[in-house]
Amino acid sequence: MRLIIIFLLCFFLLGQNPAFAFYKVSGDFTMNSCEAYTSFRKKTEPVTLEPGKIYPVLGLNKESGDYIYLKVDGQSKWVNKNCGQFNPGGQSSYENKSSDDNIVSRTEGNKTAANCPDEGCAEEYVLAISWQPSFCQTKQDKPECISQTADRYDATNFTLHGLWPDRLAYCGVSYEDINDSKQREWDDLPPLDLDEETTSELEIVMPGKQSYLHRHEWIKHGTCDGRDEDTYYDISIDLLNDVNASEVQDLFAENIGKTITRSRIETAFDNSFGEGAGESVKIRCKSGLISELQIKMRRPLAGEKLADVLVPRTGSSCSSGIVDPVGF
Repeated sequence: MRLIIIFLLCFFLLGQNPAFAFYKVSGDFTMNSCEAYTSFRKKTEPVTLEPGKIYPVLGLNKESGDYIYLKVDGQSKWVNKNCGQFNPGGQSSYENKSSDDNIVSRTEGNKTAANCPDEGCAEEYVLAISWQPSFCQTKQDKPECISQTADRYDATNFTLHGLWPDRLAYCGVSYEDINDSKQREWDDLPPLDLDEETTSELEIVMPGKQSYLHRHEWIKHGTCDGRDEDTYYDISIDLLNDVNASEVQDLFAENIGKTITRSRIETAFDNSFGEGAGESVKIRCKSGLISELQIKMRRPLAGEKLADVLVPRTGSSCSSGIVDPVGF
């Protein structure tokens, strides 16, 4: 019985976190007549708000979002902004601060420590890039694997798995989104606020987008980055492109169906990104196939090149593996 009570208490407390990307502001919201929800997407745990009452505002679902996060009788709830009047920096603003003090900068140029999660921004990251044909050997029912062809981008180039802040995950994420992420119900995760160019690029360099991998990666890792979805993926794509424009990609593309050694991969990194760059790379293999490269780096900023951010890795790599061709 004690364990059940503890579980229910944890579930309740975690359920108070916002379910979407969170843009912190302060102010008042004067209510007309509406219900507010723990998750506005699934309309869970509704409460009826009192017309004419002023509620303190905690934030928005995004910078120009349609939903406002309120403090309601000790709980945090989402309500549609059309349900009342938002007054930024109002008399009863939460924590008694002006709205400008609480706005999280969404631009790389204005990035400060305030953008980071409560745990602080990670000093080091891992860029995980996949060799897609190897991945598909064990995930043959995935849409991106069923549709893979020998002339598609991911047949001869590395693809984006993710950009991972070191030792951080699920920052400010609701219990239901964490659960959807871990249960691989990624299509139930919130849509991302990506511009047209980034969306188009991801469809090419991240085939897993067909399985909503981009949503999972954002919820698990991107929420700990301190930058918005579009900037996070722009940086990820640029770093991936550096690898695919290098001798490393040439080595793999020229040896499809053959075995290559760790030494040759590290040498290709050294030749492409400077002496010692090979020490940043961890090579992952599965059933004798090279499945992924994990590249260690300091926190990358927008516009920085891969060669400028590499740091030595920790952990062991497989010594050699086959570069798998498309096909099962």
